[in-house]
Amino acid sequence: MRKKVNGVQFILAIFLQPETRYIRQGVQHHGSAFKQEYLQFRRIDPKPLSPYEFIQPLSLFKYTSIVIPVVAYAMVFLFSSVMTTVEIPQLFLPKFGLDAQQIGLQFLGIIIGTVIGEQLGGALSDYWMRRRGRQIDGKPEAEYRLWLSYAGFALTICGLVVFLVQTDHAAQGKYNVTPIIGVGISGAGNQIITTVLVTYALDCHPEQANSIGVFVNFVRQTWGFLGPFW
Repeated sequence: MRKKVNGVQFILAIFLQPETRYIRQGVQHHGSAFKQEYLQFRRIDPKPLSPYEFIQPLSLFKYTSIVIPVVAYAMVFLFSSVMTTVEIPQLFLPKFGLDAQQIGLQFLGIIIGTVIGEQLGGALSDYWMRRRGRQIDGKPEAEYRLWLSYAGFALTICGLVVFLVQTDHAAQGKYNVTPIIGVGISGAGNQIITTVLVTYALDCHPEQANSIGVFVNFVRQTWGFLGPFW
């Protein structure tokens, strides 16, 4: 069944998912944006693929304006996303005696929180920068976006405290939804930080846009793998 679902997703992605990679130099762009995103099936980058391109994203360690926000985001992701999804089954099964289906429903908290956080982090972040641009009558500095990350850090910390404290205080065998509310709050904070910090890194180095996404995933997944062991 999983293979069938993946096959359907692959076919739909070919025709419905727009191509977002954009080569700024050395390539001539023809036709409308819609045609380039949906109707052109060809190699985007004319340069031949080299072995260095597979490790090139690791060179971003030399940029502090990329490394610091990525490491900060990876740590938040570790606690808000990895820790909560690992600990919910570990804590709720002996605490409340939930079955597999009931355990799965608990993850709705982080899903809902993440969706809310994306709306706040995305739309609010863009509005925040446009407002700053009107105030100074020019392009705002990239660092101005970081003010919004404080709200994300605060929500993440508060949500994790609610999750762990309320789980500890809950009566044995009597289900309590308040820990999941905490998970949702931390999920919203995590998503705000994701949007703000990754966008900040892109603002600082737009020429590295393709590599930044790979670099973020490398650091985040490495940290997320090591985290549950300690």
